[in-house]
Amino acid sequence: MHLQERFGRSVDHIRRDGFEIARELSFVGEPPHPSHDAACALEQVAGALERDRCDALLLVGDRAETLAAAMAATIATVPIIHVSGGEESEGAIDNAMRHAITKLSHLHLVSHEVHARRVRQMGEDPSTVVVVGAPGLDNVYRTDLPTRCVLEQELGCSLRPPVVLVTLHPTTLGGDPRSEVGAVAGAMEAVPATYIVTQANADAGGVVIQDYWRQWARGRENVVLTDGLGEARYWGLLRLASAVLGNSSSGIAEAPAAGAPVVNVGDRQHGRLRGTGISDVPAEAGAIAAALGQAIKLALKGKTAGTPAPYPSGPAAPRIVAAIVNWDPPLPPRKRFHEVR
Repeated sequence: MHLQERFGRSVDHIRRDGFEIARELSFVGEPPHPSHDAACALEQVAGALERDRCDALLLVGDRAETLAAAMAATIATVPIIHVSGGEESEGAIDNAMRHAITKLSHLHLVSHEVHARRVRQMGEDPSTVVVVGAPGLDNVYRTDLPTRCVLEQELGCSLRPPVVLVTLHPTTLGGDPRSEVGAVAGAMEAVPATYIVTQANADAGGVVIQDYWRQWARGRENVVLTDGLGEARYWGLLRLASAVLGNSSSGIAEAPAAGAPVVNVGDRQHGRLRGTGISDVPAEAGAIAAALGQAIKLALKGKTAGTPAPYPSGPAAPRIVAAIVNWDPPLPPRKRFHEVR
């Protein structure tokens, strides 16, 4: 998705951060189709691994194209490093794909001991399971986040409170994207605020949500619709948001760490490790509006949002680097089931 305008062309953010990109692989179609995109990813990653023989393939998360990349590396006998295994998101097919990637991987860099235990339960070698913390929370330690004034200039709107950051993705197991986005939009109409809406991902049903937002946001002066904010702007907004609304994993992990109260819609993120300050509501406009109004009310009064999930303190990046540097990739990369004792 990094190369698509529909998703904010985040490759440009990566380059602006000073990273040199050796090869670009584009496998998300227009419009996106998860099965087709995964097939393209398998073919393109396989070709890249054949051309550019590497010591290991680093994969993050749980998307269909990530699983396809893991399959390509397995066939090419390239060891796999997997970040964020052992987590749970029971309302999405990501859950099954995440666990499948775990079974294809050789070094597991997980965010919490709870997740490490799950990976070991899947028969993985305990010596290859390392708790590094949650990489997404490393932004807590950034000192270069944009100010309110800068964000107002970049987004072209006033960010005087209340400001609500909205991200809604398809619930790929049992959800109805049109019904869910309609319920969220209905709640937003009932609760006065400035809404910054980031578009849905490429999962099945994502285009339905994207098209709905484009139509609904047209002409609404209190709504800014963006294909992608980038990490710095997203975290800058998190720090000044009166509430975070939707069903993204960032609402469960990152938002509480930034001090923002969260209204989590539906069961897409059910099972995620979490702290407090998160209100779980069904995908119904009335329930969402009530929870959102209460969250904004508390935020405007300066009430604390709650506590973040209990991930290890300190940034994850140095731990990830250390784990990779100290790892001796298995050649050939054999897999053996380790019984839990």
